[in-house]
Amino acid sequence: MTEVKIVAECAASAESAFAYVNDYRNLPRFISEIKAFEPLTEQTEGVGATFDGTIGLGPVSLHSTIKIVRHEPGLAIAVQSIKGFEIESTFLFHDKGEESCTIDAIVDYRVPGGLAGKLLGRTIEPFVKLAVKGSTHNLVTQVTAFHLARTEA
Repeated sequence: MTEVKIVAECAASAESAFAYVNDYRNLPRFISEIKAFEPLTEQTEGVGATFDGTIGLGPVSLHSTIKIVRHEPGLAIAVQSIKGFEIESTFLFHDKGEESCTIDAIVDYRVPGGLAGKLLGRTIEPFVKLAVKGSTHNLVTQVTAFHLARTEA
């Protein structure tokens, strides 16, 4: 698997950051490459919640069915593909006080073997790195605004 990891400081509590990421409807807001993302189960949070999604990476659109495999409130959310493009994605939230946390965004993906897989890997790798970096920036900005709205309410 190929891993891309971005670590970012955020002006919000780990609790607020987790709450924002935990709402699946926010995912397309901070990951602009998502073209479609829908729940497949009534359960939309916690281990076992399952979603269908399509992401555009440069000239390629990739489809996956993912399931939440780790859900620790205030600490971590992780998903793993169960069908389609092989991907594992984890968000870790490190509390640094009521107004600060660190968010680790980790994406592991695997392309199929053979010549076509190698070509796909070379094609999408720079787009994956840019997408994770851009998504992390968007996430930090949006979580900060979300946190401020929560604390002012």
